[in-house]
Amino acid sequence: MLFSFLVFSIELENHEVEYISHAIIVFSQEQIHENIIETCVEYFKIEGSNEILKIEDTMQKVFDNLKQKGPIPKQVMDFSFIMPFCERIKRNNDYKNDVC
Repeated sequence: MLFSFLVFSIELENHEVEYISHAIIVFSQEQIHENIIETCVEYFKIEGSNEILKIEDTMQKVFDNLKQKGPIPKQVMDFSFIMPFCERIKRNNDYKNDVC
């Protein structure tokens, strides 16, 4: 049996993601401590409109575009991405009720 895995990484700057997706990244910031500000991606917004896009849908669009234009080989079927999502950030005191 032969398994073939194609694993590679593409790092994009914020402005590159915005250009490819034709959407603007909307960030959220929260003051955590005197010298600490937490920044995360709240959502994407279509340029020139108030239409809000889901992060996952926007990143799928970026993946499809990169696959169509060449940096990602056509045989690649799946992807993952890393970015600071607002809904995934929890502070230590948020876990107090999770412990039995």
